[in-house]
Amino acid sequence: MLKITIFNCGKTICGFEVSNHTDPIVCSAVSAISQTTVNAVEALTSVGERYDIKINEDDGYLYFMIPSLQKGEKNHDAELLLKSFELSARSLEEQYSQYVIVKNKEVPTNVKN
Repeated sequence: MLKITIFNCGKTICGFEVSNHTDPIVCSAVSAISQTTVNAVEALTSVGERYDIKINEDDGYLYFMIPSLQKGEKNHDAELLLKSFELSARSLEEQYSQYVIVKNKEVPTNVKN
């Protein structure tokens, strides 16, 4: 089952992780929303390229974290894009519950890099 983990830093989404790709149709949809989110954060927000990303193309793994949000800084545009990602992920989970699960995970805030 494809697993999407939404990282929450208090009341803010600060990143996500996608792992265990399975069904090709669902995986394509999840890849599209995750890559679109990463590209939009980079191109359309003041975060720019200041994010942590880990990718394994062999198994479709993607980890994406915005450290400034994790530290408690505010960035309305990045937060809005991450909320949009969560909305899209939840919609896919609703339509394809046999293939995808979305979970939330609280991560520490105010971390030092």
